[in-house]
Amino acid sequence: MPAADRPTPPPADSRAVQAHATKTPTYRVTALNVGNMRVDASEMSYGRDFGRKVDIPVWCAAIEGNGKRVIVDTGISDPQWVARLMCPSWQAPEETIDGALDVLGWTRDSVDIVINSHLHHDHCANNSAFPQAEFFVSLAEWEYAQSPMSNQQVLYNQSWLDHPLGLFDYTMVQQDFYEVLPGLRLIRTPGHTPGHQSLLVNTDEGVLCVSGDAVNARESLAEGVPCGLLWSTEHALESVQRIRALADRVLMCHDTQIEKFQECGFPLTTTVADAETAAAHDSQEAQA
Repeated sequence: MPAADRPTPPPADSRAVQAHATKTPTYRVTALNVGNMRVDASEMSYGRDFGRKVDIPVWCAAIEGNGKRVIVDTGISDPQWVARLMCPSWQAPEETIDGALDVLGWTRDSVDIVINSHLHHDHCANNSAFPQAEFFVSLAEWEYAQSPMSNQQVLYNQSWLDHPLGLFDYTMVQQDFYEVLPGLRLIRTPGHTPGHQSLLVNTDEGVLCVSGDAVNARESLAEGVPCGLLWSTEHALESVQRIRALADRVLMCHDTQIEKFQECGFPLTTTVADAETAAAHDSQEAQA
């Protein structure tokens, strides 16, 4: 409904607004670059740019607020393994999980919760660094990871079960809009994998979606297209639109335009023109 057609809301009560802020806390979200890969551009955007190589970061999200520290996805732990089996991969010292945490001022044992958007190697390889944490993954993803489709088998290397982690360390999420904490909700965003989930975060800039691979690059956000490596094209398209409808901003796992340790100003979903401009910039740089 257009804003002009909406009824006038009742006057705001300052005490009620303050109570609402207490009920639904806001969180600070920091982008952690935990590894890099060189991949075919067609993996980033469905049906496009076959044969062109692009360098992509692997972003995790460090979330702090409400007395808790949360990490969404844990990145790459062994670039040599990735390079041997899949594609060129590298990490600077501050891009290892310990290096990134050190810059942030966190330690491994200060992390309370780890959320995996899905269980591909670049999203869970450092899970075992946080044995004291509570882990959240979708049940659908857990089950799919036991026997994935052939073109995704190498991506599931079972690193989420590295010692000392096991089955009972993981909460298997089956519910849509699952509340991890007040102001943190998991939503179903299948397509890249059947059990992919994304996190909606209440921030000072509105609702931020930590989207994993459901929306993983600026072109995906701007044009509503999913990545190229898919379990279901139909579900992936629906998930892109769902994120654009529910969130104000998006932290995408392979966004080439954000900065290490960025804490605000993530791409807007409502200003698609901004995303299109950034996507065009990406394309011009790649061709240069």
